[in-house]
Amino acid sequence: MASVRQLLVISSLVIACILVGMLAMGTSLMERRLDAQLQTDGENAAATLALLVSAQPDAAARARVLDAAFQQGRYADLALTPDDAAAPAFQSRRPGRLAGDAPGWFTSLVDLQPHQASRQVAGVGSLRLTLDPGPARDALWTHVMQWTWLALGLAAFWALFVVALVNRVRRELAAVAAVDAPEIKIKRTEPVEDAELMDDVRERIAPTMDEQMARIERLEIELNRDPVTGLANRSYFLNELKRMLRDDSRQGAVSGYVLLIRSRDMARLQNQTERQELDDWLRLLGRRIIELLNENPQTRALPARLTGSDFVVLFPVGGGPEVMRPVQRLRELLETLRVKLDSHNLSRWAYALTDYTVQCTTKEVLTRLDQALMCAESAGHEEIEFLSYADHEDGELLMGEASWRTLITQALDHDRLSLDVRRVQYEGDDITDRHEAGLVLQEDDPDQPRMSGFLFMPAASRLGLSPACDLRALCLALNWLGEHDGVLVIRMSIASVLDTQYIEEIRQICSNADPELLRRLVIELDAYGLSRHLEAFRSFGRGVIEAGMHMGLRGLDQQPDALRQIHEVDFAYVKLGGNFVRELLASPGGVQMMVAVTETAIGMGMRVYVDDADDAGTRSMLIEYGALPRAM
Repeated sequence: MASVRQLLVISSLVIACILVGMLAMGTSLMERRLDAQLQTDGENAAATLALLVSAQPDAAARARVLDAAFQQGRYADLALTPDDAAAPAFQSRRPGRLAGDAPGWFTSLVDLQPHQASRQVAGVGSLRLTLDPGPARDALWTHVMQWTWLALGLAAFWALFVVALVNRVRRELAAVAAVDAPEIKIKRTEPVEDAELMDDVRERIAPTMDEQMARIERLEIELNRDPVTGLANRSYFLNELKRMLRDDSRQGAVSGYVLLIRSRDMARLQNQTERQELDDWLRLLGRRIIELLNENPQTRALPARLTGSDFVVLFPVGGGPEVMRPVQRLRELLETLRVKLDSHNLSRWAYALTDYTVQCTTKEVLTRLDQALMCAESAGHEEIEFLSYADHEDGELLMGEASWRTLITQALDHDRLSLDVRRVQYEGDDITDRHEAGLVLQEDDPDQPRMSGFLFMPAASRLGLSPACDLRALCLALNWLGEHDGVLVIRMSIASVLDTQYIEEIRQICSNADPELLRRLVIELDAYGLSRHLEAFRSFGRGVIEAGMHMGLRGLDQQPDALRQIHEVDFAYVKLGGNFVRELLASPGGVQMMVAVTETAIGMGMRVYVDDADDAGTRSMLIEYGALPRAM
């Protein structure tokens, strides 16, 4: 019966659409026909009146002819302008539209405009007239009313037919059900049998309810899907995140992760690529993301398109390294989907990751993602920037603490930490062979991708393992320098610098190392630590320089107040981000600030490196001010 009702409803909607379409099409055709007729009648009337006026002997006779024509009511405006300025002119105009059959609202909807026609009468002057469109509007109104009544009649007939058909079907189904219904016999059972029966029913209902809930969830996603990528849209993602943050069953424990992915060159892709090609690329991107996440169903990840260039993945369950594996695979996948730009470079991605608990709000989660994404874009790297909820709270790291501790400890014990070394060059730099290294972790499963230090070092810092990891990075860097030429830059975390025993361990390692290797090693620190922990950074920097190494400062654009303390440590260079520089150079005041930064650093013998400055104009201005942009 439900299928019959659905069929009748669909049929009724189709018939209604057909009737409305026929009415609209007929009205439009009639309107165009009447409009064309008005224009033709105007031209004919102008030619006829011009002939009559030219046959009159004087101006008075011409005026009588024109007045008699105007009194017929066909004209909204009739005028004769003589060639002789001294001769009298004729002008007649109706002050307003005459009342007709068509109502006012219909008149405002239709597009029947009065058409003006004119003729030049030889030896007399210029004749101009405008036909009154009122009769045409009344004719169109009559046409619409006839079609409307016809459509209403057909609709009433169809409604009566549907009612009669439904009643007939209902009677037939009731008769069949009464004949075929089995006889129900009530048998009294013992309490034990009743309990077994209830358990059996409960076991059957449980999977059915799970299937129904899964089906409802799939339908809800279908209704809230981005039309291009096939991912969930922004509103659905935000609703799901709010629902996770309202889950009181977790009692304050960390609930999951959110990964934000930004296509940094989406505006350039839109300008240089056809719309269809860009949509095809986005469609492929969405399909590949869904396929990859389906390979890890236990994470229950929800991918969504947040804005035109931002994509987000919600990991509502799991913790620690278990979630980092699909995150790393997502990064590897997106690296294979980069598109070549008109500058012959590949498009770039920026990644931000944060965790959340039920104590967070949606605004706090999105704010942390925005901060992490800003750090990733300014740094110019394509790693995943992880900003943890625990970094902003006094509490201990809760989610996956045991998993993180086991993973990092085993990596230290079994030498599964290594360096990811990349060659980095800056225009105008006197260091021609420069490399930067990041610490990576290889799990015991060789099929798993290597985990970037941007993902596991925040957890190591919270667990007190960052000094051991940074010391291992120092040893690996010295080994690399022993086999390669050039300068190597390694990063160290703030938590390690704050450890008072850390600098002594560094001195002990450096005392057994070749001084030539130490001179080619640079320790890079974050400007946030210099601004917040000046004494610790001053002491650490003095110890590093005494050991024979050099110091570098990154993230000065994220912590501009650290500019007041850069003289406290003998840095070899400072780093700025491309986004920060572009914003500064966009205004006269920003240009002066940029000049102050470069002059201050260069005046103290420090180089000024700028990452991620791909605009030609920005690069030329940076070189003019003494900064060194990163080579493309």
